Amino acid sequence: MGLKKRKDGRYCRQIRVNGKVVSFYGKSEREINRKMLEYREAEEKGKPFEVVADEWAAEHFENIEHNTIRQYKPALEQIVNRFSGMSIKDIQSKDVSNFIQSMAAKGYAQKTVRTRLLVLNLIFKYAVINNYVSVNPCQYISIPKNLPKTKRDAPTLEEIEIVKNSIDKTFGFYAYFVLYTGMRRGEALALNYSDVDFTNKTVSVNKSVYYVGNFPHIKQPKTEAGTRHIVIPDCLFSELTKRKTSGLIFPNKDGEIIKSGEFTILWRKYQAETGLSITSHQLRHAYATILFEAGIDVKDAQELLGHSTIQVTRDIYTHISKARAIKTADKLNSFLSQK
Repeated sequence: MGLKKRKDGRYCRQIRVNGKVVSFYGKSEREINRKMLEYREAEEKGKPFEVVADEWAAEHFENIEHNTIRQYKPALEQIVNRFSGMSIKDIQSKDVSNFIQSMAAKGYAQKTVRTRLLVLNLIFKYAVINNYVSVNPCQYISIPKNLPKTKRDAPTLEEIEIVKNSIDKTFGFYAYFVLYTGMRRGEALALNYSDVDFTNKTVSVNKSVYYVGNFPHIKQPKTEAGTRHIVIPDCLFSELTKRKTSGLIFPNKDGEIIKSGEFTILWRKYQAETGLSITSHQLRHAYATILFEAGIDVKDAQELLGHSTIQVTRDIYTHISKARAIKTADKLNSFLSQK
C-alpha cells in the first residue's frame, strides 16, 4: 500500500503480514522504512516465548474454572522460567522433549509432568492459531512411562472403624457422610437438606463449592457425570433423619457455607480428637473400596462416584484389586512360613 500523509503531518504506510494489516507511522518515509525493516526482522525472529505465554494465559484463564487455573499457574511459571529469553520460533520438539525428560529425571510425579506438557501444548496451539509459529513442537511428545504416581491409599479397616464411631466428634458427621457417599469435599459442603429425597433414600449432587482465597463460591458440575443421585445406605440415612432440618447440611456457625480456613480448623480438630491423619479424598477412596467389595459393577460405580470417564473408575478398581492381591500374598506367605 502506498505512502499517505495524515492530517497531523505524519506519514503512514500499511502492509499485509500473515493475513493481517499492519500500519507504520513516521515523520518521513525513511523513518517508516526503518520501522518496517525492524518489524520484519522481529517477525522473522519471532515473539519471545514469555510474551506468547502471557497472551495465552490472559485469554485462556478467562474461560476456565478457578481450580483449573490453580493447577495451571505453577506449571506456567515453571515453563516460562525454562523457555524465557527464547523466541517462540526457535523452540523445537527436541527442546520440549528435553524439558519433559529433565522433569522425569528429577522424580516429578506423573500428574505434574502431564500438566506441564498439557500447558505447553496449549500455549503452542495458541501460537499456531495466531500465526506465531507454523508447527506445534509438542504434537508428538509424550510423557515418559513408569513415572511415580501420587496415589493416596484408602484408610485402613481400623481407621474406618474410628470414623464410624466418631460421628459425635467435631466434624465427625461430615467424615461419616463422605465415607458412605463418596462425595468430593466441595459437593458435600454445598448440600442442602432439600437435596435429600427422604422417601427414596437418595441425595442429589447438583452443585459444588470452590474457593477463591478463603471465600466460598458455588459452581455447577463441570461434566454431566458430576450431576448424579447417590443411594443413601440405611446407617447414614438414620443419622441424616436425626439431624433433618432446613438449609445446609454442613453449615458454619452462622449457617452459611464453610469458608476454606474454617474447614481447615474443623478438620484439624477432628484429626486431633480421633487420632486420624486421613483426608477427605481418602474417605472418597474408602467409599470406592466399599463399592468394590460389595461387588458393584464398574459402570454403576462410575455413576455413583461421578467420574467423567469409566477409565478413571477402572483405574481405581484395578488399584484396589492389586492392593488386595498383595495382602493376600502376604497372608499366604506368613502362613506358609510357620509350617
